[in-house]
Amino acid sequence: MTASDCFHHSGELLLDQARFEDAVEKFEKAIELEKTMFVTYPSFLFLLTHFCFVLRSPPNILPLVNKGLALYQWKQNIGAAERCCHEALRIDDECEAAVATLARLSLQQSKIDEAVKMFERQAELARSEPELVIALTYPFVS
Repeated sequence: MTASDCFHHSGELLLDQARFEDAVEKFEKAIELEKTMFVTYPSFLFLLTHFCFVLRSPPNILPLVNKGLALYQWKQNIGAAERCCHEALRIDDECEAAVATLARLSLQQSKIDEAVKMFERQAELARSEPELVIALTYPFVS
């Protein structure tokens, strides 16, 4: 578990308790830590020359999505929530959480064409049958 994970999970707990301001603060700290983390991997050259190279680890973008959810629940700021999700998708275009959140936000705003696109994308990203069922049934049960 990384330091950013600790802040992210703390933010999730605070969000569940409707402590939105504190949750956003934790998510922002997790996002900031994700931007600065590096992971060192030994390369093949390391065995020959004792060098290593540093690769940027893929950032955990869930704090970004959860920050958007917190801003929406706290301030009803749908625009901020959408911006957070779009930023997450710029980093990882297969982030199921960001796609699902955008689908639901679009549906709430009666942006039906956009919602359909997002729900279709969510179905494409589903990795299991339960995920696929959720993606396909959510528009009909909400």
